[in-house]
Amino acid sequence: MSVRAYKFIVVGLVCISFLFAWRWWALQGQTVWFDFIEKQCMITQDMIDHPPDGFVPEGLALRLEFLVGYYDAHSKSLAGSRLESIARRDYQQTLSNAVALFRSQSTNDLGDDPQAWIQKYGH
Repeated sequence: MSVRAYKFIVVGLVCISFLFAWRWWALQGQTVWFDFIEKQCMITQDMIDHPPDGFVPEGLALRLEFLVGYYDAHSKSLAGSRLESIARRDYQQTLSNAVALFRSQSTNDLGDDPQAWIQKYGH
């Protein structure tokens, strides 16, 4: 084989290596953001399941407000990945559980929109 053929092989391997490194870096970034979102959902869910001082609607409303803002700001980095649907499912489940707790513990029924509950109890 000639030197020229070896040069093409080396250039091809370098290009493939850069492609794999770039994809690995992108996946690592998405994994980190997914973990952060997942952690915030778990903290909120733990507050729903085991409230430290009993049910405090103002505290849960503030926690939901933070979760909604956090998810809106950071879920964009997961767009198009497989992790996006998992994060969205957990986020929606956490919101549904919070609304169910609000309904069961209060005399109000403000619907399924968490923003209505946040407006009522969070400010």
